[in-house]
Amino acid sequence: MTTNTYIAGKGWLYRFDPRAKLLLMVLLCIWFFLPVTLGFLASVVLLILLFGAANTGFSYINRVFRSILPMLLFMVLFMPFNVRDGQPLWMVGSWTIITKEGLLQALRLGSRFIGITYVCSLLFATTAMHEVMLALQWYRLPYKAGLVVTLAFTYIPFISDSFSQIAESHRLREADRQQARTFMGRLKDLVPTLTSALVVALRSIPNLAMSLEMRGFGRTEKRSRYRSLESYRHPFTHFLVSVIIPVILWFIARVL
Repeated sequence: MTTNTYIAGKGWLYRFDPRAKLLLMVLLCIWFFLPVTLGFLASVVLLILLFGAANTGFSYINRVFRSILPMLLFMVLFMPFNVRDGQPLWMVGSWTIITKEGLLQALRLGSRFIGITYVCSLLFATTAMHEVMLALQWYRLPYKAGLVVTLAFTYIPFISDSFSQIAESHRLREADRQQARTFMGRLKDLVPTLTSALVVALRSIPNLAMSLEMRGFGRTEKRSRYRSLESYRHPFTHFLVSVIIPVILWFIARVL
């Protein structure tokens, strides 16, 4: 299980202290829920996307959007139906389907969801997993809890990549079949893919247990560290920048 979410690069975020980067991620996630206008919220999300693309490339944005697209579609499509009060935009007879307030609320929730998802994924895309763990321990998070977090962000991409490879393999074996298939037929073809992915996940359990054992999980004595964060020589400046960015965005939102 060597798969992880880290993308090698040389951008500014890669030189940023992981501890300050973790603080910036938390502050930005809190900032998305502050009472700001929808236009400014969407502008900040777009600015973060462009800034992240300058470090990891636009292909990573596409990958993140593809992973959250089903949930985002359900959120945007069904959220307007939950708000009945306000100016109606779509009515069927006397029954209000979508209101202006419901649509604005759906757009706001969608912007928050995109921003939080991308900010959190950007942390793991620009920070090596062992540095994430060291940063969590610096914040006094117990070693076991930090290990669970880092292993989760290693194991989940491993299962995702395995599912994609199995799906491609089944698709190649069925290349001679009729291309146009019904929806139920596609669901039926999905069963062997899911079964194979489940088998891969179960067979990887011994490897996961071995990885936990080699990392000292379950031992009572204090664990030593081979790596450190001493290579980041300007932690105070990075922490200051992490605090200044959300504060400046908040003051701009208040002025506008």
